[in-house]
Amino acid sequence: MAGRIAAGELTGDRDPQAEGVTPFAPEDDAALRALLRASVVPGAVRVAFTREPRYAAGEGLAGGHDHTVVARRDGALVGVGRCSILPLYRNGQVQRIGYLGELRVVPGTSRAVRLLRAGYTALAHAVASEKVEAFFTSITSDNDRARRVLEHGGRMGLPAYRPMASLVTLVAPLRRAARTTTSEAGNACTPGEQEELLAFLDRQAQGVHLALSWRAARLQALAAHGVGLEDFVLIRRGGDIVGCGAIWDQRPFRQVVIDGYDRALQLARPLANVAMQLSARAPLPPPGSVLAQGALLGAVVAQPSDWAVLWPALQRQGVRRGLDWLSVARDARAPDLPTLRELLHAREYHTTLYDVALGTPARHATWDARLVRPEVGLL
Repeated sequence: MAGRIAAGELTGDRDPQAEGVTPFAPEDDAALRALLRASVVPGAVRVAFTREPRYAAGEGLAGGHDHTVVARRDGALVGVGRCSILPLYRNGQVQRIGYLGELRVVPGTSRAVRLLRAGYTALAHAVASEKVEAFFTSITSDNDRARRVLEHGGRMGLPAYRPMASLVTLVAPLRRAARTTTSEAGNACTPGEQEELLAFLDRQAQGVHLALSWRAARLQALAAHGVGLEDFVLIRRGGDIVGCGAIWDQRPFRQVVIDGYDRALQLARPLANVAMQLSARAPLPPPGSVLAQGALLGAVVAQPSDWAVLWPALQRQGVRRGLDWLSVARDARAPDLPTLRELLHAREYHTTLYDVALGTPARHATWDARLVRPEVGLL
């Protein structure tokens, strides 16, 4: 499924002579989805991040405003860029922050830097009226080529990228047998607990960068993409909420597709799958399949030790939903990261977050010493 483009797939319904960067339009849908299927992230497990069955189905997550531009060369779609604007915390205040995502250029495209310049200019123009106070993006830490180009992009007329933080994304396998052992093992949030939940989430968000601001309107917006109040698990101590989180199954509109495995893992996969099944974990899926993976949303605890209660409750919920994996992202300096590593036995993916000087005038935002905690389902 991922990594291969049939003849003509990237042409779509636009004028075959079209060239340059333009806002995404409905007639670009099939070609854009084909480009995303073909954009494979290398590694021991090769994956592609897709947007089926319609690109627009994944827009407006959590109430955000999305601006997408596409690039064409000789009539074929060869690049894409998106800016998603959300009310996020920065320096203890809720601000309109833009996340630059799905930045793709088909490998081998001629004059790619010129195309990148045009793409950034188009995105800056698209968001000019949005009063965005900062922009950020993420690049996998082992993508040396992209980092080399973008970290020195100012010399080529590209926006300047300045490293902000190192982010660790944990993708944890779910155990099929999980038992409730204490009275604090987690309960679904009820309407009567909504105000308390939102207050706890927002209090936790104020102390970090890039966390969502939590209001009743945020829950209403999330409901449009499959997350409701009842999906949040609460754990309490002494009557007070000390941890919470929801599972966001994004497969109806955004997918992680397994493109394949490196040679060593492909050879070891049959035996590895036997071992995983014996330990009540899901096997490594075959190439071409959609990973049964969900994202943790609003997953926070008062103390790192509270994860020992919250994680089993979330794991049970994930199993009930037919998921095999759950993902969560933390700043590499986060105090609860060691606890999560010990509990989750997860595969780790490392990325660098960058502040991007986009717009006119182009300037970097200032960020204080707080840690970052973006929602992995919004990246």
